[in-house]
Amino acid sequence: MILESRSIIFSDEELVLAMRPIMETKGLDQNLHPTAVVSELDDEGEVAVRFESNGSEPVQFSSREVGAAVLNHCIDQGIPLPRGSYKELAIRGDHVALIVRLETGGSTGGTADYDDE
Repeated sequence: MILESRSIIFSDEELVLAMRPIMETKGLDQNLHPTAVVSELDDEGEVAVRFESNGSEPVQFSSREVGAAVLNHCIDQGIPLPRGSYKELAIRGDHVALIVRLETGGSTGGTADYDDE
C-alpha cells in the first residue's frame, strides 16, 4: 500500500479569506482586517484560530469552523481534495495546514519481473 500525504498551508491572508463565510454566519464584519492571526492548539489538542484587531474583541474560531472553512475554500479555489481521503487540521509553524492523506494501490505480495536485455 502507498500512503500519499499532502500539506496545504494557509497564509494568514488566505485564512482570513477562507474564514469570511464563517464570519458572516456569526454576524461579524466580513471586512475585518485582523492585526494578528493566532493559530494554535486548544486545551483538547484541536486547532483553534483567533483574529485580533485594534479596538475590538478578539474573534475565536473552533476547529470545526476552521475545518469547514478551509475545506470549502479549497473547493472554491479548485484545489483537488480526493473524496476518500483522510483530512485533518494541523499547525505548521504559525499557520493552519490542511493535511490530506490517501491510501492508494496495493501490493500483491509478488516480486517485480525485470528482463535482462
